[in-house]
Amino acid sequence: MIDLSNFNSIIGIDQEHMQVTVGAGIRLFDLNRELESHGLALPNLGDIDRQSLAGAISTGTHGTGINYHSISQAVIGLKIVTGDGGILECSPTENQNIFEAARVSLGALGVIIEVTLQCVPAFRLRAIEQTTSINNVLELFEDAIGTADHTEFFWFPHTEIGTLKINSKTNDSPSYRSPYKAFLSDEVIANGGFELINRYAKFFPQRAQKILENQISTERRISYVASSHKVFCSARRVRFIEMEYAVPLECLFEAFQKVREATNQLDHPITFPIEVRVLGADEIPLSPAYGRKSGYIAVHVYRGSPTEPYFQIVENIMRTYDGRPHWGKVHTRTSQELSDLYPEWNKFQLVLEELDPDGHFSTPYLDRVLRN
Repeated sequence: MIDLSNFNSIIGIDQEHMQVTVGAGIRLFDLNRELESHGLALPNLGDIDRQSLAGAISTGTHGTGINYHSISQAVIGLKIVTGDGGILECSPTENQNIFEAARVSLGALGVIIEVTLQCVPAFRLRAIEQTTSINNVLELFEDAIGTADHTEFFWFPHTEIGTLKINSKTNDSPSYRSPYKAFLSDEVIANGGFELINRYAKFFPQRAQKILENQISTERRISYVASSHKVFCSARRVRFIEMEYAVPLECLFEAFQKVREATNQLDHPITFPIEVRVLGADEIPLSPAYGRKSGYIAVHVYRGSPTEPYFQIVENIMRTYDGRPHWGKVHTRTSQELSDLYPEWNKFQLVLEELDPDGHFSTPYLDRVLRN
């Protein structure tokens, strides 16, 4: 009903303070390029850059790094169209209570049309990706959480193989990467080949699992240097359905182990890797990382594939650790359950009642997770 795709340009830049105001409909991949052209960057990004900025911040989209936060943390100002057609500006000094709630709001408070971001100087990252045994990956990952800037790992279900990714800030020059090898790795193998394997798996799941295992190269290690957004974000052309939960960091390894065991016991093989990341605590009322350092566990299935019983089993595990679901991904939680997981839940509800008392912006999903 509302299209913000024309709200897609930079409105103002305060170069001295590295603050940028942009239309909220700008896509992250366009925003990243625009910021880089001005010598700026966002401090942290997720691994997908197709979202609009408004959508990314409204759902708490995040990357990884225990000393870093979600994209919403970089927001220092918002302009919102309210249900009566008025325009509301909010920031840490103007309508502060609304600002705090609106940084992760699920679109429930109004239409975000402008966002002001606190940026950092453009920087490069050295990416190191290592594929080895999952037990080795877990040891390396635990050590890297506190020492590396950004770290995550993937486990390939029904195997003993994992991939560790560590991204660290560097002043080194960008690495040359053969266009042919990049296309072969990123498009032909990672996307095209993986798409074919998942299509095949819908009809021959057991056979597809063997093919996938044979395609995973063990004891593989690559390293390269590039602009931050080129390292953070990667092409994801294979469509999937995802569920992700944030748990207290101290519970991450135990929760992952339970997910690993449950996944291996499924009758139907899972072809998508499970992704694990970490994030620092923040103070945004509906942020899944509110008030606690967090570990994120994400599970996926190929588009059109059944999510059950897989997702329900994983979600039941997450409940035992007070897991908070990613707002932009699949989950079954209700407002009654979620209210116990967020200490500032009532603070958000007061802002919701103030800005949209009649549910002008509500949807069946928002009714389930925020109102009922």
